[in-house]
Amino acid sequence: MNELTWTPELELEDTPRVVALGAFDGVHLGHQSTITRVRRLARERNAESTVLTFDPSPREFVDGVRQTGRRLTTRPEQMCRLREIGVDTTVVIEFPGQIRTIEPEDFVRDVLVGQLRATCVCASESHRFGRNGAGDLSLLQKLAERYGFEVVVVTPVDIHDHRISSTLIRELLSHGNVNRAGALLGRPYSIVADVVSGQGLGTGLGFPTANLRIPSEKLVPHHGVYAGVAGKATGECQVIEQPRPAAINVGTAPTVGRHSRVVEVHLVGVQCDLTGAAINVQFLRWLRPEQAFADRGALIEQITRDVAECGTVSCEVMEACAAGHHAEQPPFDS
Repeated sequence: MNELTWTPELELEDTPRVVALGAFDGVHLGHQSTITRVRRLARERNAESTVLTFDPSPREFVDGVRQTGRRLTTRPEQMCRLREIGVDTTVVIEFPGQIRTIEPEDFVRDVLVGQLRATCVCASESHRFGRNGAGDLSLLQKLAERYGFEVVVVTPVDIHDHRISSTLIRELLSHGNVNRAGALLGRPYSIVADVVSGQGLGTGLGFPTANLRIPSEKLVPHHGVYAGVAGKATGECQVIEQPRPAAINVGTAPTVGRHSRVVEVHLVGVQCDLTGAAINVQFLRWLRPEQAFADRGALIEQITRDVAECGTVSCEVMEACAAGHHAEQPPFDS
């Protein structure tokens, strides 16, 4: 995939393109459906499939201030997902920047038609474009007649009577519903992060953990204990090198008196030193909320039960993947 950053001076090859417009945060099943359609339309027209997106999305800003902890996929993660789907070219508009001053018609004439040479543009009914988001689907369709390209309206995708959207996935994760979020994403929700030195509290309890430095823009699921899969991240797309069952704790560890939020990962089985490494952590199932225990002994007993359950859940998923099945997605209404 050809990945480019937009500038007013950007020059592309003179080839027709079918362009998908949107933020595409998460590259969830709805996005995948849209991009699959874009690729099909491009093949039919002997054109190039192209995604035009933003980093960060304008929706991440409130009163002009970017909000942290909202992204389902960081920019590298998003680019890898688009590459896996088979997009020919992705053009990223860095926001805010010069793009925010461009009027809607100028955006269509100069960017979509002039630079991208779009012959077909795919957009949702809610898509906005141009300065202050003044352009809408109706205007895009009118301008398409003027400048000679086709507009394809992207229809939403539903699963289990729920409309797939990045907003819904964020809401599910904020309540710890990682299995439901995974059902909409089409894969487990994951975090790729560097391992940093911690206070050694897990080691002192007999369960050493890797403490993660989470990118500021990345959304972290609700406080609690989760079953998952983790391991060292490798390659351009940071896939798990050797997947291992993992117990994941998100929170403040109230029993041992910690105050700031951390994400800790305990690899089930033989331990290895992960300090300084980047690891990929996949959230499979919520186990329980974070809670305070009467003493360290009670905490250790609960962690032992958590780790045993994490091992069972994670092994079931990895065995299913090895057999050629999709990763487990529990019933959406569980």
